[in-house]
Amino acid sequence: MSMMKKYKLLIGLIATIITTSIFSCNKDFDRTIGDKNASDTTTVKYGNRKVLYLIVDGARGQSVLDANTPNIDAILPNSIYSWVGLSDPASTANATNWANMLTGVKKEKHKVTSDALTNNDLQNYPIIFKRIKETSAKSKIVTYTSSTVFKSLTTGADVSNLLADDDAVKAAVITNLTSDTASVVVGHFTGVNTAGATSGYDISFPAYKTAIEKFDTSVGDILTALKKRPNYNNEQWLVVIASSAGGQFTLPANADDQTIFSQPKANSFVIYYSPTYKKRIITKPFTGNRYLGKTIRFQGQNIRAQVDAADANVYNIEDTTKMTIELKVKKNADKFFWPSVLGKRNEWSSGHPSVGWVIYLEDAYWYFEWRGTKDGDYHQCRGANIDKGKWANLSVKIEVRNGQRFVRTYTNGNFNNEVEITGSGSLANSNPLKLGYLNGNGHGEPDVYVSDIRYFKFSVPDGTIANYACQTSIDQSHPYFNFLVGYWPATDGNGNIMADLSSQAHDFKFQGTYTWENFNDLICPPAPETLAVFVPQTSDIPAQIINWLKIPNKQTWGLDGRVWLDQ
Repeated sequence: MSMMKKYKLLIGLIATIITTSIFSCNKDFDRTIGDKNASDTTTVKYGNRKVLYLIVDGARGQSVLDANTPNIDAILPNSIYSWVGLSDPASTANATNWANMLTGVKKEKHKVTSDALTNNDLQNYPIIFKRIKETSAKSKIVTYTSSTVFKSLTTGADVSNLLADDDAVKAAVITNLTSDTASVVVGHFTGVNTAGATSGYDISFPAYKTAIEKFDTSVGDILTALKKRPNYNNEQWLVVIASSAGGQFTLPANADDQTIFSQPKANSFVIYYSPTYKKRIITKPFTGNRYLGKTIRFQGQNIRAQVDAADANVYNIEDTTKMTIELKVKKNADKFFWPSVLGKRNEWSSGHPSVGWVIYLEDAYWYFEWRGTKDGDYHQCRGANIDKGKWANLSVKIEVRNGQRFVRTYTNGNFNNEVEITGSGSLANSNPLKLGYLNGNGHGEPDVYVSDIRYFKFSVPDGTIANYACQTSIDQSHPYFNFLVGYWPATDGNGNIMADLSSQAHDFKFQGTYTWENFNDLICPPAPETLAVFVPQTSDIPAQIINWLKIPNKQTWGLDGRVWLDQ
């Protein structure tokens, strides 16, 4: 590839946010935003509508983008297309994604989870050919494949031929286009996947690159045959070219955005081509704020920090205190059992002795726990699960409603749980504010990065917590900045303290043998299901096909896919 270009795109996820995507120069790119529930409104002359559907296994969208594919490139000016489409990231069998592409629903409905096709529900969620035949019984459907499993999924086709290899599939598709009147022609190609499984799924592997370029040549030969049809100018063809899945490849560290788009196995591509389409490229949506700096790994009992007791009274929680504590945490293991992350109490031990409070980890989630002076018992309010290796913003606050006090927890700005604290009395004590391991017994040891710690002497409203949870710093633009009694960014990467930038200037002082470590991560990346709706998925294709064929999409069919427009 001769050069790289950067394009900034605006994608509305929750708000309009700027992100940058890097793509290779030999394909065209435009800014695009889709309407999830729209129908195909492209202006075309009415005629005999037909579909050519070419499915290729194992072709990573990024690799097809990077490869030399002149025949695919030639149709992009009249295509709706994406190099960041998604197959099922949890699939363990080719048949799962083939079923997605042929039924228009995902495995939760069609239940094709193995190549054996056992225990499927293709009766209630059939191959889309059945839906086409229900509307237009005279429509002829033909399929060509070299896979016995794929062939078994082509129920309802008038012709379903099992052939020797991709060359035979290409020849059969060309023969059909030359002489037949079929309404839907499906060609299934396996050679790219075979090469990827042998050499690796990236064009840095010559065999894989060659296989993609051979597929492109086949596309060119097939499209040439299509356009030579005697009645081509009076027919309305939609050409669909799509990969059923990508393939495993270890991305460079700087290319891994920690979202579903950094799972090469799920990186498919899709092209919807028609001479009547305007060009539209669907690119990667906003995937989270970039968070970088240097911070400390709190690991084991040795590495910890504290604000000395003489300065820590301001962090006491009296029986009338309103407060909000926020901090960002990145775990280095999936599960933990009761290590402290941040707390103010004499000890953190079995039996929960001593008055005070602590934020700790349990299993995959987190807790705010406290013991007050009145009831003499401990209580806890649970947060949500947080993933290993990803920054999460943890928030806990105490608010008063109708004379009662409540503890509320939030993860990445989303409310989790609440527990009443009215009867607990004061949590105040004369201990330091402790970060990392808190002395005691009967609990595990932490292994976490902690940063962006904020302590407000105020019940910050839920909406403000949500708005600022995924921001990587705050300043006086924050509406409750003046209520901060502690603000430790903990990302400056030097010295023996975590500096407090609030008016109190109570620094955390380190203990043990610590090292400032570089990090460069995303904060609050959206969930896969949130991101997936912004790009084409393999399960979308049948909905696009029946829309092109002017077949009404019945609600009773339960299709999961959406239709993509060219405008």
